[in-house]
Amino acid sequence: MNTYIFAPEAKSFLIKGFIIGIVIFIIGIAIKWNVGTETPSHDKDHAQVATTTQTLLAQAETGDTESLASTPEVISEAPAEVTADHAVAHADEDLSAHASHEPTLRTHIIANIYTIVMFAFWIGVAALFFLSATTLALGGWHIQIQKVILSVAGTLPFSIIMMSIFFIFFHHDLFHWTHDLYDPTNPETYDAILDGKRDYLNLTRFGIFAVVLFGMTIGMNYFWNKNLKAMDENPSVKLFDQSRAISAVSIVIIAMFVNTFGSWDWAMSIQPHWYSTMFSWYLLASAAVTMFAIVYLMIIFLKVKNYLPNVNANHKHDIGKYIFAITVFWTYVWFSQYMLMWYANIPEETLYFTIRINGYPVMWYAVLVINFIIPFLVLLSRNSKRVSGPVIAMSILLIVGHWMDFFSMVVPELIPNGGGFNLISLGAFVAISSVFGYISLSTLSKYKDLASTTHPYYQESFRHNI
Repeated sequence: MNTYIFAPEAKSFLIKGFIIGIVIFIIGIAIKWNVGTETPSHDKDHAQVATTTQTLLAQAETGDTESLASTPEVISEAPAEVTADHAVAHADEDLSAHASHEPTLRTHIIANIYTIVMFAFWIGVAALFFLSATTLALGGWHIQIQKVILSVAGTLPFSIIMMSIFFIFFHHDLFHWTHDLYDPTNPETYDAILDGKRDYLNLTRFGIFAVVLFGMTIGMNYFWNKNLKAMDENPSVKLFDQSRAISAVSIVIIAMFVNTFGSWDWAMSIQPHWYSTMFSWYLLASAAVTMFAIVYLMIIFLKVKNYLPNVNANHKHDIGKYIFAITVFWTYVWFSQYMLMWYANIPEETLYFTIRINGYPVMWYAVLVINFIIPFLVLLSRNSKRVSGPVIAMSILLIVGHWMDFFSMVVPELIPNGGGFNLISLGAFVAISSVFGYISLSTLSKYKDLASTTHPYYQESFRHNI
C-alpha cells in the first residue's frame, strides 16, 4: 500500500474541525459585537496619533531639541532640556491614547485571519526551502518522506489566494502607510518619516512585487510536483538532475526574494516606522519549526495507518533534531533582535517591543517559554528525540506557540490594547488549520508512490541509521 488514500473518516474529522472553528469564530464575533467596538473617528484619531508620535520621533532622531522643546506636547512636561527619551515617553503616551480607542470588529476579524493565512504561507515556503536544500546537498535520508514535505507546500495556492484577497480589498486596514500620509500640505495626516520611504512603501510597487513573488512561489511548487510525479512514473537520472536544478533556483528565489521582500512587505510594513535586518530570517525560522512539527505529526499519522513502513526511529530522530536545532536558532534571532534594539534604544525601534510588552505581556513571555524553554529542555537528550511521545507533544505545543509568535508580529500593531487575542483568534486558527490539513492530505493522496521507491536514493533512505 504505497499510495495514500484520503479516507472518509479523515475528511470527516477535518470538516468537523472546520465547523467547530467557525462556531467558535462566530461566538467570538458575537461577544465582540455585544461589547461594542464602534470607532467612528478611527481615521482621524489614527492620523492624529501618527502625526504627533512620528514628529516627536523624527525630531529625536535628528537631534532637533529646539523643535522638540517648542512642541506643545513637550512644553508642558520638559521646558528646559528635551532629549530622545522625552520623545519616546510622549510617543508611548500617544500610543496609549490610541490604544484606549477600541479597534473595530472589522479590525479584529481581518487581523486574526490575515495572521493565520500568512503563517500558513510561510510554512509552505519553509517546506519548499527544506526540500530544495536537502536535494541540492544530495541528501538521501529524507527521500521516503519528501512527498509528505511537499504536501505541506500544497497549501500555498490557498494561502496565496487568501492573501491576495486581503491585499486587494483590505490593504487599508492592514497597512498604515496606505493612508494619505505623503502630502506635506496636509499637516493633520503628513508623516515625515514615511514620506522618506514612499519610493518603497507605495501600492504600485507593493502590487507588482506581490504578483512577482506569488508567481515565483506557484512556479516552484508546480515544478517540484511535476518533477516528483514524473519520477514516480518514469524514473531517470535526467529527472534527478532536474530536481537539483529546481532546488538551486528555489533556494535563491526563497532566500533572496520571497522570504526577504515578502517579510518586509507583508509583515514588517504593518508597523512601517520600525525595521529589523533580522526579521526575514526570524520569520522563516518560526515557520520552519512549525513545518517540521507538522511533518512529524503527519509521519506519525501515516505510520498509524500502515503507510511508510520503512520509515523508522532514525528518520523521526532526524526530524526531531531539526525541530530542536531550529528552535535554538529561532531563539538566537529572537534574543539578538530584542537585545540589540534594547541596547541601542532607538525610538522607532523600541516602539515595536513597547507595544507588545505593554499590550500583550502574557503572550510576549509565553512565546519564549513555549517556543524555547520547554522544547529545549524536553528535546535536549538523544533518547527524547527517538521516542514519539515527547516529540508529538512538543510538535503540538510548537505549532500553537509559533502561531502566537506570528500573532505577536502582526496583531499588536493593529490592536495595541491587548484585546486582540480572543475567541475570534482561536476560531480562525482551528478553522484554517482544518482547511490546511484537508488540502495537505488531499495533495498527498495524489502521489502514486508515497515513499518515492523509484528515487535513485531510496535505498540510502531505507538503510538510514544514526
